[in-house]
Amino acid sequence: AQSAGDKRSSFSVHAGPSWYLGRFVGITDRADTYRSDLRKGVAWDVNYLGQITGRELKFGLGFLYQGSAYKNTHDTGADKIYMHYMAPQVALTMVQKHYQLQFSGGIGYQLYRDKSTVYDKPRKVTMSKFAGNLSLSGEYFLSSHWGASARVNWLASRSESYSVKYHNVEWDVESPRAGSGYFGQLSLLFGLNYHF
Repeated sequence: AQSAGDKRSSFSVHAGPSWYLGRFVGITDRADTYRSDLRKGVAWDVNYLGQITGRELKFGLGFLYQGSAYKNTHDTGADKIYMHYMAPQVALTMVQKHYQLQFSGGIGYQLYRDKSTVYDKPRKVTMSKFAGNLSLSGEYFLSSHWGASARVNWLASRSESYSVKYHNVEWDVESPRAGSGYFGQLSLLFGLNYHF
């Protein structure tokens, strides 16, 4: 009987908790407790992978989209951070009869948007940066086409500058310290894979 691991292509969707890592960019409150709560968010992804056939070890190429959201409020404002990441992926998959393990990574582009408010006035922080990701996932085959999977995804980027728009005035902000611009996210995602 065929397992899902015998197919050459897969399409997957996942969602789960995510944690913001590194430096915050242009947020409205720098208090430690506020930043700590803002680091907890949610993420979701859509992934396509085409694999070169093999018995137990397969090499694959594909594409990943991951979105994430981090939100918090305080007395005089709020932050709603949305990040969207898109990148080609290279993957190495170990296939067994009932499950598979996969390591993948890529370099792509990340869009960062903080749709914040200060004293009930809209304020927007934006930037677009190159980023990279590494993922480790495991999947249990439910049938010849479907599998349930879990994925840990680490995404990292850097920013030395960003744009702020407030009261219809827009300006660029430069980081005061060289080399301090790392930010990213670590996500634990659960979902379904369709193999064809």
